[in-house]
Amino acid sequence: MNIVSILVSLSFIAGAVQDYRKNEVSDYTWIPAAIATAVMIYQNIENITLLTTRLVIIASIIVICYIIGGGLADLIGFAFMVVDDDILAPVGSMLIFLFITLPYAIWTLFKRDRNLRIPLKEFMNRRNVYPRKVYFDGKEEELSRIADEAYKRLESLLKEGKDAVVEAEVGLPSIVPMCIGYITNMILYSYFGKPWILILLGLF
Repeated sequence: MNIVSILVSLSFIAGAVQDYRKNEVSDYTWIPAAIATAVMIYQNIENITLLTTRLVIIASIIVICYIIGGGLADLIGFAFMVVDDDILAPVGSMLIFLFITLPYAIWTLFKRDRNLRIPLKEFMNRRNVYPRKVYFDGKEEELSRIADEAYKRLESLLKEGKDAVVEAEVGLPSIVPMCIGYITNMILYSYFGKPWILILLGLF
């Protein structure tokens, strides 16, 4: 493990605590990870293939997150999972993330009350629910799939004193499993000296 992984881990730990407690992550949380990104680029400045590959992965993650929706913190977190000294990053971290979240996602999919209708004032105090639509003044409004933009719209309606109802879905604080996935992968890579997925597949 080197300074890159340690700095990113610090950001993930801080982000996970905030996401679990408040379902919100401060932009300042990602400063250590941003520094780690600069260090990684400097350490691999001559390895154009590695840097290009990781840049493409980050760009792909951003596009996918934008299409499927989610919070800005989720998008940033997924992007920083690429910043690692693991040569196969973010494969190991992402697989652990999926192992953690997939059972919950399947359970939520079949849960009858996963779509909730909550009064606006009550919704703003709830955690781990994600807005999809809002109803007010006899009309229905589709909210942005980017959670941060959706919350800004709801905050503006709250300030206007609208008697609104929010249609929301039950969700998972994503930064928490990201943090577990990243740190677990970092420990395994440090212990084995190679990606754990290659050992599991019997390739090394």
